[in-house]
Amino acid sequence: MTEARPDLIAHWQELNAQADAGTITIPAEVAAKCDAACVAYIAHLNDMKRKAIRLGEFQEWGDLKSAQDLQARFGRLATGTDRSLDIILQQHIDIIESMRLLFRRYFDETADTDAQTSSNITALTPEN
Repeated sequence: MTEARPDLIAHWQELNAQADAGTITIPAEVAAKCDAACVAYIAHLNDMKRKAIRLGEFQEWGDLKSAQDLQARFGRLATGTDRSLDIILQQHIDIIESMRLLFRRYFDETADTDAQTSSNITALTPEN
């Protein structure tokens, strides 16, 4: 019996909605560190995905029927089906990207606030 897996993208979308509503906040410096970790992890997952795709493009394993069957089996595990490694890695990347949406909001909002404050101060400053 398989247990139901949580919808992680929906979970992060809900957290984004809570952030929009102001019910959760993350300090900008924490959000920046989390975002940097997400960027590094996405790069790692993309590298793994490229390698998985290359596994599906390997050379012939020989003329024996068993070698061809093994090649086909490993090829299906690496790429080409909805349960292959490249698809699973892309699902992980999608989840990490949804996490980044939450983290980036906090330092993007800080930068926007800084720009607005600077603009307001400039508008109030008498010209020389």
